[in-house]
Amino acid sequence: MFNKKLLTLAVTGALAAPGVALAQATNVQLYGVLDLAYANMKFSQGTAAASVGITKNQLRTSAPRWGVRGTEDLGGGLQAYFQLEAGVALDGRGLSANDASGIYALGGRDVYVGLRNRSWGSFQAGSFGSAYSSTTGVWSVIPTFGHGGIIMGVGNTTGTVPSPNCTGLVSPASGAIAAGPVCVGGPVESSTTSFNRRQSQYVQYESPNLGGFVGRLGYAFDPREATSTAAIPNVHAKLWSLSATWSGGPFAVTGGYESHRGYGGANGAGGVVLTNVDPKDTAWTLGGRWNFGMGTVGAGWERMSYGNAAATGAAANDYKRDAWVVNASFNVGRSGVIGAGYSKTSGFKSCGAARTDAAAATACGGSTAAKILSLSYDHNLSKRTALYAAYGKIDNNNFASYYYIAGPASNSGGGAAAGVPAGTDVTTLQVGVKHSF
Repeated sequence: MFNKKLLTLAVTGALAAPGVALAQATNVQLYGVLDLAYANMKFSQGTAAASVGITKNQLRTSAPRWGVRGTEDLGGGLQAYFQLEAGVALDGRGLSANDASGIYALGGRDVYVGLRNRSWGSFQAGSFGSAYSSTTGVWSVIPTFGHGGIIMGVGNTTGTVPSPNCTGLVSPASGAIAAGPVCVGGPVESSTTSFNRRQSQYVQYESPNLGGFVGRLGYAFDPREATSTAAIPNVHAKLWSLSATWSGGPFAVTGGYESHRGYGGANGAGGVVLTNVDPKDTAWTLGGRWNFGMGTVGAGWERMSYGNAAATGAAANDYKRDAWVVNASFNVGRSGVIGAGYSKTSGFKSCGAARTDAAAATACGGSTAAKILSLSYDHNLSKRTALYAAYGKIDNNNFASYYYIAGPASNSGGGAAAGVPAGTDVTTLQVGVKHSF
C-alpha cells in the first residue's frame, strides 16, 4: 500500500541540502494530480491554402503535476509557507525540447515562499498565478474541460514579463539562444497578449478574509532592464494585477484588473527602434457562481484593450476585445458529475487603421471571433480517482487560432507542433482517468 507519509519524508529529505535540517515545526506535504486520456481529435483545414485538415488519435494530458508544500508556525500568529511544483510528462512532451516554458522542471509550475498572519493577510513571492488569473477559479465550476486560459484570458502563459529589450532568449529545455539587440539569455518570456498568467518575478499581497471579502494586489519585476543607448532606449516592462472576491453561502462574486506596459513593442537589431516600445494593455473582468444544491453555475466576462505598438508615424494597430463564458456542473447520484460550458469572443473591435482584416496579423472584426462548447461526465470511483468522458469543439473564424492550454500536437508545423493555424476548428472526443494524491 502506498505510504504517502513515508514518501513525503523521503522526498523532503532528498530535497534538503547536505547539512541543512528541516525545522521541527515544519509541516511538509507531497501532493499531485495525474491525468491521462485517449483523445480522438479532428483538425479542420485552416484559412491558408497550405493548411491541411487531419484526424489524430493520441494520448493527451490536462495539467498533470506534483509538488511539495509546507508551513512552519513562527509564533504570535505568524506562519511561513512555501510551494514547489512541477509538471508531469505523462504523454512524453516534457522529454524533448518542446518544453519551451520549462514547466516540467522542478519549480517550473507554481513555486513561491511567503509569510501570513490572520490579522494582516499574506505576502508571497515567486512564480504563480496573478491576482487577475485568480478570478477564473471563482466562475470555473466544471471538473473536466474547463474554459479558463483559452478564449477567456487569451490563452495561458508562464514566464517573466516580455520586454522589447530582448528578442532572443534561452530555452531552459534546448539551451538555444537567438541574438537580441541589447541582451541575450535569461529566463523564458511569457506571452505579450495573455492575461491568464503564471507570472515569474512576481510579488503579491493578499488581504485577510473580512466577512467573506478577499483582495489581492500583485506586481511583476522586469529582469531585462538594460543600459540605454541613443539608438535603443531601455524599456521597463511593468505588470500590475489586482482582484477582489466575496463569497458567502452559495454565492461568490469576483472582479479583476490588470495593466501591462511595454509588452507589444520591439527594439530591433543594429540599433533600430522598430515600434512604440511602451504600449499599455489593460483587462477588466467580472464573474460569479451560484451553488443551487443539485449543482453549480458560473459565468464570467472580460474586456481587454491593447495599446498602439506601431512604429512612429505608422498606422495604429491598437484594438479592443470582449469575451464571456457560462458553465455549469450537475450532480448525478453520489458519484457522477455532468459538466457543460460555452465561451465566446466576437473578435477584435475599435481597431486602429493598420488592422485592415487582410491577414491574421492585422485582422479585426468578425474574422477574429471564436467560440468553444464542451460537455463532460466525471464518475468518481473514490475521493481521489475518477473516470471521465468529454466532448469539446473549438470553432475559430478565418483569422482566429484558439487552442487548448498546452494542447497536444495539432495540424500545425507538419503535424508536430502545438497550436493551430488560423481558421482551424478542433473537435475532440476523449476518455480518461485522473488520480490525485
